[in-house]
Formats: sequence, C-alpha cells, structure tokens
Amino acid sequence: MGELADRIQAIRVRASTPDGSITADLTDRDRLTLHFPQGFYERCTESDLERRLTALAGLLWVARTREYWRTFSDHTGRQVTGEDTPVSARDIDWRAERDEIVARGYSTDGRIAVKAVGMRQWQVDIAPGTVRALDEHQFTAAVAQAAAELVQDQFAKIAELSNKYYGNDR
Repeated sequence: MGELADRIQAIRVRASTPDGSITADLTDRDRLTLHFPQGFYERCTESDLERRLTALAGLLWVARTREYWRTFSDHTGRQVTGEDTPVSARDIDWRAERDEIVARGYSTDGRIAVKAVGMRQWQVDIAPGTVRALDEHQFTAAVAQAAAELVQDQFAKIAELSNKYYGNDR
C-alpha cells in the first residue's frame, strides 16, 4: 500500500454513547473494542444494549469519517472535509447507489446482528437471552465480530459497485 492508504488503514477513533455508558474504539478500519463501566453490562437488557449500540455505531462512524478526512487533508496539504462534487451522471448514479447499500454483519453465534444503510442509518439487534447467555467478554467479542463483518460487507459492496460503474476506468 501507499503512504496514504497505510495512514488510512491505521486510523484509530473512539466514541461514547451520549450517556457515557459504553465507549468504543475502532482501529484498522474494522477492529472494534467495547468498554463498559464495571457491572454495567450485567444490569442491561437486550433492548437497552440495542438502543445504546445503535447510537454508538453512528457516532463511531462519524468519528471515523472525520478522522479519514483529517488524515487525507494532512497527506495532501489542503483542507478536505468531504467528497468532491460529482462530475458526471455516472458519478451521481454511483453515489446514489452507494448511499443505499445495505451492509450487514453477524456474530458467529447469530445472537448479534448489525445493519447499516448507506453507513448513515444503523440498527443493532440482539437476540433475547443474550445478556444471560454471554458474559461481558463474550458479548463484546460477538459485537466486534458482527461489526467487522459489516465493514467488510460494506467495502465488498463498494468494490462491486465501483466495478459496475467504472470497471477498468479506476
């Protein structure tokens, strides 16, 4: 990889739920680590965790996107805060389809499902009984697996979309 690609791959970001109850670190594009205050996980219900993790996923992706553009700006020496304006109908169509991509990820045991539409609308589903069945370490590992799978699914679908619109033009 080139220097910029290496720097983007190495981005590390942290975000917390608005109430501060869960903190997440995202590294290497798809490695998620969750942190709970001591004893917090055991007091939660699945619906509490779904709500908090759904909010956290959006906040974490915003933090990652901001850091991506900061890294890109540092590398190019010019302030960049978002994508360039599309220059063709093909670019507009690509972007419209990209913004509708549904990416999904699941934990190995199927207890955790994560979904993102256009990496803007997030949903975390947790199977009933999960908090009783999994300890905090097992739960955080399952969420990390689902998140990694979602990010990999998103990037695979972006590559497929880019090939559809640009093929060998890239």
